[in-house]
Amino acid sequence: MKALFFVLTILPIAYVRHAINLYIYMGFHKRTELYRITLININLCYPNLSNREQIKLAKESIIETIVSGYESMLSWSRPIHISGKNIFKVENNYLLSQNAQNNNGLIVIAIHSRSVDMLLKWINSKTKTTSLYKKIKNKTLDSFVRNEREKNNNETYETSISGVRKIFKSLLSKNVICLAADQVPQAGMGEYVKFFNRDAYTTTLASSLAYKTGKPVIYCSMNSDNNKNLFVSIKPCNKDIYSDSKRILSMNNSIENLISINPKDYSWEYKRFKKAQPKNVDPYLKA
Repeated sequence: MKALFFVLTILPIAYVRHAINLYIYMGFHKRTELYRITLININLCYPNLSNREQIKLAKESIIETIVSGYESMLSWSRPIHISGKNIFKVENNYLLSQNAQNNNGLIVIAIHSRSVDMLLKWINSKTKTTSLYKKIKNKTLDSFVRNEREKNNNETYETSISGVRKIFKSLLSKNVICLAADQVPQAGMGEYVKFFNRDAYTTTLASSLAYKTGKPVIYCSMNSDNNKNLFVSIKPCNKDIYSDSKRILSMNNSIENLISINPKDYSWEYKRFKKAQPKNVDPYLKA
């Protein structure tokens, strides 16, 4: 499978972008569920944008989402040192390096901005990590991706009660753990908290681990600049992450700030607001 991904990523990214732009120009994206959900989420999160601006952002997001798939295949098929050459710069790298060197444990909260696998591979080139992952339906691909994430003695566990215990134990053992905290958790494992000023069923795991252990927390995302260069954004946490009554909202606010670095980089195709409160209508239901 590694050879397949290597072949698929031989074509320069500029040609890939040209093909995607043609796809968008021809309007084929309008028939997809990907575009429908993306536009709904952008409308919910950025209501002050005009309809034209929302459509433009949705199109740009679709392009970057497809390109991020190319970036993931690139990271899977190349060694760490080659994959890392695609990253132009790192903002606040000291937040990761210093906390990792302290050997006292660290919680890295990431979001689905561009390629999560490229981001994790870069982090794993700097420090050993323990991470949670959502199982992929295709067994062959699932096994391949998990093996890639576990190279160089890194550990991954499926998102489950057992996985949560493993990652909690790893944090108490003063290791670096990585969590994505911007998707809808399983029933009973979240709370309704404001996200872009709208009630969203939000995971409590990352903020709960911070509150219970007092371990340092940083936020991390992969982004692109105006020249299409990739860079890693690392941000410090707000002290409210250690307050039981404020920790989840603090986390959501920090995630909003990460997304706002370059909104088109974010994967808007997730149904982030699908578990609506009883008083609300599911925004993704087709009319």
